[in-house]
Amino acid sequence: MGKFIDLRCDFGFKYCMSDPIIMKSFLNAILDGDENTITRVKFENVERTATKKDRRGVIFDLLCTTNKGDSILIEMQNSCQKYFKTRANFYVYKLMDSKIKRGHSWRKMKKDIPKIIGIFILGKNMSDIDKAVTRTAECDLDTGKIFWDRHRKYFISLPQFSLDANNMTKRDIWFDFFKNLGRMENIDPSVYERADEGLLRLIEKAKIGALSEKEHRIYEASLKALEDEVDMEEAGYERGLEEGRKEGLEEGEKIGVEKGRKNNSIQIAKEMKKEGMNPSLIAKLTKLSLDEIETL
Repeated sequence: MGKFIDLRCDFGFKYCMSDPIIMKSFLNAILDGDENTITRVKFENVERTATKKDRRGVIFDLLCTTNKGDSILIEMQNSCQKYFKTRANFYVYKLMDSKIKRGHSWRKMKKDIPKIIGIFILGKNMSDIDKAVTRTAECDLDTGKIFWDRHRKYFISLPQFSLDANNMTKRDIWFDFFKNLGRMENIDPSVYERADEGLLRLIEKAKIGALSEKEHRIYEASLKALEDEVDMEEAGYERGLEEGRKEGLEEGEKIGVEKGRKNNSIQIAKEMKKEGMNPSLIAKLTKLSLDEIETL
């Protein structure tokens, strides 16, 4: 274990990135050239409930609103997931649905809805995402021009990223931190020459030695869940094969992987509950329901 928090684990990601100054630095680095400089971010409720009984709700990892009123959701995805692009679209459109109230009169709208941007940080390779940053938008297929600018997605593939120390940008530093910070003993001095207030703040906040005893125990539980995730996926795959003989191979694999991921969340929630953490905060961090947490 290095001297800094691993941003890929659930606790590390939310603990460090839920700071407005740190998040502002990250967003400006990622969106540089696509958006005007963001001067302020405000974090929002991450839960979007289902509008009907047979529809799915969603809990985002982090969600914030910029000074211009645009909504940006940020997701950390460490496990391989089939049809992840479909899931990413579901997240964006679920957020969009909350922006348009029932009975909305289009004729009376003075301006269009705010922009909705999804940033998905991928800890593993995903199908057809073969570069460090993949940007998508709704375009005219014939001209390639933006057809509708109200939503955009960024897929950041950490396995595809490699740091060029001789040509380092703030965006590169962010990618390197997400990929390697948890294994670093020291920060390269050249980073400080390029770091802004947010990056400097991240370096301080991510020091493991600055965690309280309670935070350290929760971090270790979250880190263990991250380290076990590969094994869980493999075990889930084996269970999926067995169930797949009855329900179909692909469906069985999916069930096994989901069970493994759920077990990870339950173990982390148990540790948090032992520390006396608020059930609502546990639900936010683990994505378990309050009813599930109460029964642990």
